[in-house]
Amino acid sequence: MSLITLTKNLSIAAGLFRPALRLSRCLRPSTRQTHLDNVRFYRSLLPSGCLCFDVGANLGKKSEAMLEAGCRVVAFEPNPLVVPELRARCGHQSRWTLVQAGLGKNAAILTLYARQLHGHSSFAKDWGGGALLGAYHVPVVTLDAAVEAFGLPFYCKIDVEGWEPEVLSGLSQSVPLLSFEFHLTDREIAKTLSCLKYLANLGATHANAILGEGTVFCLPEWVSLDSFCQSFPDNLKRLFADGTTDCYGDIFVRNISLLPKK
Repeated sequence: MSLITLTKNLSIAAGLFRPALRLSRCLRPSTRQTHLDNVRFYRSLLPSGCLCFDVGANLGKKSEAMLEAGCRVVAFEPNPLVVPELRARCGHQSRWTLVQAGLGKNAAILTLYARQLHGHSSFAKDWGGGALLGAYHVPVVTLDAAVEAFGLPFYCKIDVEGWEPEVLSGLSQSVPLLSFEFHLTDREIAKTLSCLKYLANLGATHANAILGEGTVFCLPEWVSLDSFCQSFPDNLKRLFADGTTDCYGDIFVRNISLLPKK
């Protein structure tokens, strides 16, 4: 266990995680700037007070930014290894709810493969890198069930490491705004296209994308979902720097008929 991990775990156990986090951001300005960029992005995108689903919340950095942007957040995270930090980061907020479950096509108990790189933990056994820390049997619910329990979110963020088609298969209605992670490998390109077509059938109308961990849309304007699909993946491949092998990011889709009228 690294010194950083040990220090973090001790701060969580002592109830000092958030003061330690503030200190860490003061000492490491780049991490503070990343957080501020996420908050700014969500403030520009989401109405204050709106309901958001954070599917695959991991350590809670996106949940934290959405909360700071004034949103209500329901976070879904099945990995028991990250829940202590997730709760320490966001659990003090009354506008935040944690559901310790994954999402999928049907309600079930599935095996989650937890990895040392927490962001690579997945229901897909062959996903990602890093040492496998354990396999956990965890509950899975559907997005439809989540909507029934909490209401229709304005925004649904999905980051589930190769499990996106299964998560979306559990949704039978359009939401105003939704994002999911993409990877430009041959296997994942086909998955991404299937997700886009599924969302189009639900009523999504327009798309845009963000490269990597950025907070700026890579297309100057939202384009029709049909046009985006026709040009994908070339429309995104050419935006990555020459030699970049880990080409990933988030695709955002929206249904303009469900957005607030300006």
